[in-house]
Amino acid sequence: MVVVRIGSTRLGAHPRVLIAAAAVVAAGALATGGMLAVQGSGSYHGRTGAHLTGTFTLFTSAQPQAKPCTPQAGYSDIAAGAPVVVRDQAGATVGSGSLSSGAAEPSRRGCAFHFSVNSLPVASSYTVTVGQRGGLPYSYADLKNSGWNVTMGLGALPPG
Repeated sequence: MVVVRIGSTRLGAHPRVLIAAAAVVAAGALATGGMLAVQGSGSYHGRTGAHLTGTFTLFTSAQPQAKPCTPQAGYSDIAAGAPVVVRDQAGATVGSGSLSSGAAEPSRRGCAFHFSVNSLPVASSYTVTVGQRGGLPYSYADLKNSGWNVTMGLGALPPG
């Protein structure tokens, strides 16, 4: 009787090692694919991580004023703590913040309030609303190109 050995014990162990290695590679591929799928969906439907900053200036006069941040009749909704709301193209609120304490803007014709809104989701467009005023529209591309910074104003605008 002739016995032909197809492989030694070492070679016999080798297919088991290959199977175990294949299982590890497959598990790693699934995990990586799963992470890529989550990251991929997050880049479209999730948060951009964009930090929107802005300045809202309430112009109180066409002439320089000694106290441009004095509350003005008709503008009681524009003050420190006033809400800043960001909505997406569908009108859903996607972020909010509030106005800071106001400070005279350089020409002393108005009062500048700063605000910030964290972690906005990706959307084709946004509307930024301050206080009870109508919102201003911005496209995603415009905000990205501006470094996620907007300048808004209301009131008696200075000439020029």
